[in-house]
Amino acid sequence: MSAPGTVVWLTGLSGAGKSTIARLLAAELDRTGVPTEVLDGDEVRAALSTELGFSKRDRDIQVNRVGYLARLLTRHGVTVIVALISPYREARDTVRASLPSFVEVHVRAPLDELVRRDTKGLYRKALAGEISGFTGVSDPYETPTRPEVVVDTDTCTATEAVARILAVLRRSPGDTRDHVLAGNLAATAGRRLLDLRDQLGFTDPEALRAAGDKLSHRFLADRIAEHRRTDRLRSEEAPGDGAGDRLWIVDPLDGTREFGEPDRTDWAVHVALWERGALAAGAVSLPARDLVLTTGSAVARPRAPGRFRIAVSRSRPPALAGALAERLDADLVPMGSAGVKIASVLLGETDLYVHGGGQYEWDSAAPVAVALAAGLHASRLDGSPLVYGRPDAWLPDLVVCRTEDAERVLAAIRASATETEPQEELA
Repeated sequence: MSAPGTVVWLTGLSGAGKSTIARLLAAELDRTGVPTEVLDGDEVRAALSTELGFSKRDRDIQVNRVGYLARLLTRHGVTVIVALISPYREARDTVRASLPSFVEVHVRAPLDELVRRDTKGLYRKALAGEISGFTGVSDPYETPTRPEVVVDTDTCTATEAVARILAVLRRSPGDTRDHVLAGNLAATAGRRLLDLRDQLGFTDPEALRAAGDKLSHRFLADRIAEHRRTDRLRSEEAPGDGAGDRLWIVDPLDGTREFGEPDRTDWAVHVALWERGALAAGAVSLPARDLVLTTGSAVARPRAPGRFRIAVSRSRPPALAGALAERLDADLVPMGSAGVKIASVLLGETDLYVHGGGQYEWDSAAPVAVALAAGLHASRLDGSPLVYGRPDAWLPDLVVCRTEDAERVLAAIRASATETEPQEELA
């Protein structure tokens, strides 16, 4: 998640859905422990701007006042969500220039849809000439020229809009070259592993698995040392102490068992960067599927029709999985690698991955980075943030699902956990 102090500015015509999205976004940020405040245009006007009308000058004063309040709050570490028509581009850009972190969200819908939603009939009156100075009808609305997010609420639900905004907030503010490097490293390591499979065959699976781990680790370690000389490395093959402002967390071969079996595609290569307390970049390569997912370009695919699906271990699906499936009316989908399981949620092939028995940082850092960048929910089982780069590489538990499913999934996990062993694995 981006550091507290960001201003998320929702602009758009009356009735487009700004306030609804603002409230949902605030609830999601609050739930993950981010200090948040909503500044709704109507509420601020009623409290602080009752003397203002709706001329351009008065509207600009209102925008400046809200921007000033937002600026004060961000100084104290608060993420501020503004829901305000703010029709004039220059006033919005002035606020943007005054803030170190500003995310502009253009919330829009066709005029006929806005008219349909308008229970007070204000649009109809404005269109009939009974109301003057009505933004979008008799007064101009200047659309943003460089918004970070555009939401069309006639085709996108408020929950989906929140997921898009969260994806932007979670995106690394750092060097985009890290996203590219992560993707290139994961893809190249994956191709080398495919070549190794062809060269050695499957007559001695254990030798193939050991050679795969060694080959991929050596390649990733050498390339990171070459391209990021001052960065640190944590790998399944070299756990280290997790120290360093920039720590690359890699799993050279996730799903080693599946890698050693013919025709299995559920194995992966993980490359992630943990930078100053956040997942800054990451990539997951699924070499046997010719697919690379990265934090620079990840997009969550729509949910496939049918029953809710939970990705679980194909070799040892635990009792807790059954309890959770019953509560969520879900099917269990067995597969290998943890990275493949998380990727399956991103790709719309499953809806949930939960792990309660503990795993190592390299098992999840890269797929979690990609999932967060795509707007999915990822957390500990209690909903708290996932933290990497610790001296001990052991990570007790995690859950990955769509943002709109997070509340009921976490509730089901809490209820199911009381019916099963506390440390039972849900892999």
